[in-house]
This record gives sequence, C-alpha cells and structure tokens, in this order.
Amino acid sequence: MKVLKCVIVFDMIKWFCFMTIIVFVSCKSEYTKYVESELDKGVTNDSLIFGMRMGQTRKDFFRICWDLNKQQIITNGEGTNAQYVEKLDSTQDQTLQKTMLFYGIFDQTDTMRGMNIKYRYDSWAPWNKDRYSIVLLDQLKAFYTQNYKGNDFIEIDLDDIKYKAYAKIDGNRQILMYQKDDRDVIVKIEDLRHKYKK
Repeated sequence: MKVLKCVIVFDMIKWFCFMTIIVFVSCKSEYTKYVESELDKGVTNDSLIFGMRMGQTRKDFFRICWDLNKQQIITNGEGTNAQYVEKLDSTQDQTLQKTMLFYGIFDQTDTMRGMNIKYRYDSWAPWNKDRYSIVLLDQLKAFYTQNYKGNDFIEIDLDDIKYKAYAKIDGNRQILMYQKDDRDVIVKIEDLRHKYKK
C-alpha cells in the first residue's frame, strides 16, 4: 500500500513538473522566440552607421567621427553626441530634412556593441502635424528595412515607454525603434549576443 502511494505521489510530481515546463515554454513572448530563433542561426551582422561596426573600439569611434568632422559631414551635437544633418537636393521636399544625433554603445572593455541614435525633422513644430515623430517613425522603418536587409520590423511591448516600439532582428543585430515624444524617434542598434548571454 505504501509503495502504491509513493508511485501515485511520484506520478503527480512528474505531472506537475511537466505542466510547469509546458506553461513556462508557452509563456515565452513572441519577441523572446524571435530573439532566440535569430541568435540560433549563428549569423553575424555588425554594420552600424557611417562604416562603423560592432566590435570596434571607442578609439575607432572617435577616429571615424574626427574624420567625418574634418570632411564637414558631422559636427558636435547635444551633450556627447555627434550630429549629422541630412543633405537634400533641390528636387526634394526640404521639410523632410532630418537631424540625427548618435553615440556608440560600449562595454566595459571599450568595445562598441551598438549605437544610440535620435532623429527629428528639422521642420518640426507643435502645429506641424505632418512632421511629428509618428510620420518620421514610418519613414525610418522603411529606410532601415531597405538598407539593412533581412527581416521586417515587428511590434513589441516596452514597459517603460508609452508609444509603440518596433524591432528588426537579423542574426545577432537588433534595430529597436520607437517615438520618444511628439518630436524625436529613438533608434538603438545592438549586438544581442552580448545583451542576452547564455
């Protein structure tokens, strides 16, 4: 009788553990599954902006920025950011001109693991709804989809922001994008191998 009770208890424990695993696996978000499936491919994408790459050093970042500044492509921006003002030719709608502020994301060894970028239309104004960040967000999604080949953006939830966020993951590289407010769009390019170490 005692043996039968032990077997029943053991079977109940096995069933409980199995159900716990099933619940845990099924609770993974679509985003988590997306990250894992892309990292499992073992594909490395390291390109950032202006020819910069993940894996370069902080010294490389400053050298490239210095060269771009000498060529009058970028200038000093807000805080520690570098600033790039888009050049449009005379056939383009000048109200679409954007300013981009950027700075590398570095780990404790001063290795660049990504890039923080902020965009805004230069013609933004509270009364100019056509140049709000929601319009810019759509333009930037199209730009990054075209210039960083691979997957499309998917909508994801970020608890600490009130706007929708979008992520495009190709192998190890994630491009995260969301509105900061009515004027600015945040783009963060990261190496997920270093963000989600196993």
